[in-house]
Amino acid sequence: MSRSGATPSLRQEFDREAPGYDRTARASMPGYTELHRALVRGIPFLPTRSFRVLELGVGTGALTSAVLQTFPQAEVVGLDVSPKMIAAARRRLRPFLDRVELRAGRLEAAWEGRYDVVVSALAIHHLLDQQKWALFRRIARSLTPGGYFGDGDDHLPEDPVFDTRYAQIAASEFGGRSPRGPYRSPQVVWHEHERFDHPCTVDAEVAALRRARFPHVGVPWRFFGQAVVWAYR
Repeated sequence: MSRSGATPSLRQEFDREAPGYDRTARASMPGYTELHRALVRGIPFLPTRSFRVLELGVGTGALTSAVLQTFPQAEVVGLDVSPKMIAAARRRLRPFLDRVELRAGRLEAAWEGRYDVVVSALAIHHLLDQQKWALFRRIARSLTPGGYFGDGDDHLPEDPVFDTRYAQIAASEFGGRSPRGPYRSPQVVWHEHERFDHPCTVDAEVAALRRARFPHVGVPWRFFGQAVVWAYR
């Protein structure tokens, strides 16, 4: 809650989290580094090739940095709703500033143009499902032939029994308790901004990507409630 008692916006919440985000993310998400690594590994181009990347939800630039280090000829446009996250990303990405452009704006409303790669880490779950599906269609239209979309994000289990078990493990790992019961969901443990989260199941995302006319969709990496989805044009 803000000092005025009003619920903060998503931008305000991430502005607040920006200074300690990297530390908190690594401490609370055991698969954080592996998720980013799996997204980069999905890029189907040689490091010697020049190509354009759009990153949706750049945060503090962790994924951006990995992409630019792995692909020295790549150029990245990164979007984020939080100006303070963008400021943190600019500090991290100083060695690559000739190949990266960072912009403030909503993921679903602030970009246009054609890209060879679109990637997103831990961001799209903030959209409602219908917004996600519309975004996937827009990404499909924006990718060049042979292009790649990689989404690493929080997801709901297909079977609620697993959600209960994940919550038990999360509570055990991080000491989480809730006044409503003995366990908190992984989103509460791993994200203080749960009220802004709208995760879907992996099956729902894969189906939506296929409806968006991605001919090749797969899930190369999963860790409890997190998964990386690869989709190719």
